[in-house]
Amino acid sequence: MTLLVRNEADIIEANLDYHLAQGVDFVIVTDHGSSDETVELLRPYEQTGVVEVLCDDGEGHHQSVRVTRMARLALSRHAADWVINNDADEFWWPLSGSLRDVFASIPAGYGQIEVQRRNFLPRPDCKGPFYSRLLHRDAQSLNANGGPLEPKVAHRAHADVLVAPGNHSISGVELSPAPAGELLEIFHFPMRSYEQFERKVLQTGTGYEKLEHRSAEVGRDQLRLLAIYREGALRQYYDNALLDDAALGYGVAQGSIVLDRRLESFMRVSLDSLPQVDRPGGPPTRSFIARALGAFLELDSNREALARARSQTAALEQQLATNQAELVAQQAELVANQAELAATGKALQSLRASRLVRWSGPLRRLWYRVPLRLRRSR
Repeated sequence: MTLLVRNEADIIEANLDYHLAQGVDFVIVTDHGSSDETVELLRPYEQTGVVEVLCDDGEGHHQSVRVTRMARLALSRHAADWVINNDADEFWWPLSGSLRDVFASIPAGYGQIEVQRRNFLPRPDCKGPFYSRLLHRDAQSLNANGGPLEPKVAHRAHADVLVAPGNHSISGVELSPAPAGELLEIFHFPMRSYEQFERKVLQTGTGYEKLEHRSAEVGRDQLRLLAIYREGALRQYYDNALLDDAALGYGVAQGSIVLDRRLESFMRVSLDSLPQVDRPGGPPTRSFIARALGAFLELDSNREALARARSQTAALEQQLATNQAELVAQQAELVANQAELAATGKALQSLRASRLVRWSGPLRRLWYRVPLRLRRSR
C-alpha cells in the first residue's frame, strides 16, 4: 500500500494497523512536511520492517508524481503483486475474507479494480476514536461539488504505471479492469473533527494552488472548500454536515443514512487475536472470488470470440453480396451479348439471302482471283 500523508496523527496508526491486519504486506509512506506527530508515530512501524518512509517537503501538492513514484517503488524495491494507492482517511474493506484473499483471487487476466467509497458523517460528540464515533454513512456518497463520489483504483504492480491525481485512475499501461461489483468498498472518514477538517482544507487547497500547469479538474473539490474557507463559511459548511439526533433520525428513516459498524467491530478486536475474528476467511473466500471473476473473464472471452465471429460473418456476407452483384452484372452482359450476337446473325443471314449478294457472287469470286499486287496497284 502507498500513503501520501501530512499531519495525520489522529488516524495514521489506525490506518496502518487495519491494513496490515487485512493482509497488506508492506506500506510505502511519503510524508509531505508534517508538523504534528505523524513522523514519530511512523517510526515504530519502520523499526518493525513493515513501513518505509520517504520525505518530500515540496510546496505544491504534486500528488500524482509522489504516488506514482511510490507505486513504482512497490515493484522495483519490494516486488509487490498488487498496489493499493491509499489516503490516510480511507479503509479498504473486503466483502469476504481479507484484502489478501480478494487480491490473491483475482485472475491474471485482470490488472486493476475500481472500488467505490462511502463517506462516514461527523457527529457532534468528538470523544473517543473516530471509528467508534462515526458510525453512520451516506447511502449514496457525494463529493464537495454535489456529484457522485469518485471511486479509487488498485492495480497490479507495473514499472510504467502512472497514478492520476486523487488515485482515481491509472494510465501508462494496459491493465484490464476487473468487474468489481461489491468485492471491495472503501470507508472514507474525511471529517473527524472541525480542527482536522480545517487543517486539511488549508494544506491541500493551498498545495493545489501552487501547482503549475494544473488542469481545471485537478483539485477542484479541494479548491472549492478552500474558497469556502476564505469566505469565512467553512465552519458553517462543517456544521451543516454534522449529524445531530434530528438529522440522524430523519436520514435513517428516509434511507439516505445507513448505520455501519463494521470497521468499529473489526478495530475493537486486539491485533494479537485478529485471526480469530468471526469473518469468512481464507480458502473458501479465495475459491468463491476466483470462480466468480473467472466466470466474468470467460464471459468476456466469449463475447470477444462472438464479436470476432460476427465481424467475420459480416465480411463474408459483404463479399457474397459483392460476388452476387458481379454475377448479376455478368449475366446481364451475357444476355446483352447473346442478343447482339443473335441480331448480328440474323442480319448476316438476311444479307446472304439478298439479291445483291447473289448477283455479285461471280464478280466477287473473279476479284479475289486477281493477284494481290495487281489489286494494290489499282
